[in-house]
Amino acid sequence: MNQRKLRDLKAGESFMGFYLIKSKRVKTTREGAIYLDIDLQDSSGSLNAKIWSDVDKYQAEFERGDVVKVEGVIEEYKEQLQVRVKRLRKARPEDAIELTALQPASRHSIEQMEKEIREILAEVKNKDLQNLIKKFFDEPELVEKLKQCPAARNVHHAYLGGLMEHIWRMLKSAKALVKDVYPDLNYDLVITGTFIHDLGKLLELESTPVISISRAGYLEGHIVLGLKLLERLLREIKDFPSELRLHLEHIIISHHGELEWGSPVVPLTPEAMLIHHIDNLDAKLNMVIDAIDSDLNRAEKFTGYHQILERHLYKGRLKPESGNEE
Repeated sequence: MNQRKLRDLKAGESFMGFYLIKSKRVKTTREGAIYLDIDLQDSSGSLNAKIWSDVDKYQAEFERGDVVKVEGVIEEYKEQLQVRVKRLRKARPEDAIELTALQPASRHSIEQMEKEIREILAEVKNKDLQNLIKKFFDEPELVEKLKQCPAARNVHHAYLGGLMEHIWRMLKSAKALVKDVYPDLNYDLVITGTFIHDLGKLLELESTPVISISRAGYLEGHIVLGLKLLERLLREIKDFPSELRLHLEHIIISHHGELEWGSPVVPLTPEAMLIHHIDNLDAKLNMVIDAIDSDLNRAEKFTGYHQILERHLYKGRLKPESGNEE
């Protein structure tokens, strides 16, 4: 599919192309006029769009998750780019649209990340933890979900393969920190805990065709779902030590780090504390890099205000020296 990426569009440009409807909302202006507020998505990211006329017609034309053909103009409003939609229709079978061309995905090889994850997990010497890891990889459905699942709907690693990338980066950080800086920590527990801490997201998030939260995800959340998955895997392991089980459960329950961030308890062990901070670091860095790389106002030195990070980010990044890139 040969069309302009959303990330490459500039203010004042007209364009036409096929995009996914990431979100759709009916809103009202101060004067009481109804309009449609939508987010368009392709593999490069998303862009807000407005439909000001024929709202009733378009309201019935498409839903969230549909592929649509859009003709529009890029405008700038409050230092942010947005689309004024001129025409829109739902994609037809003869358009032969490939969904993968419209879905953001990890820039890293899924196969290579899986290989490196398995290699780090193979270093775990504790037989009970190795049995737990084996139980997970013995379920092809879980492994396939891990290859596709995002890490979040919007916040960080919100793209196909995002959860695998998040766990991969965390495992590499955890390995280096425990082996080189904190050797007194239980290496096997840190590595296994890092791997399982977010696996509840396999049951919380769905990614076809746009990222959404499952019914169980809304009603229980990924911490509870992660505990349930752990419990199911442990039921198949004979005489799994109760103390080790407690430590794993605590890592899952406390990995958000603060009560106000959604954890029922704060980290109370060194291993849980380390995993929380590695988790937070990787999530925050992903947000920073993504905000800088995806900012559509190319002429500005700073990004627009980031609601979660609560700051404008400087876009004058220094490129890594040759050979340091991943």
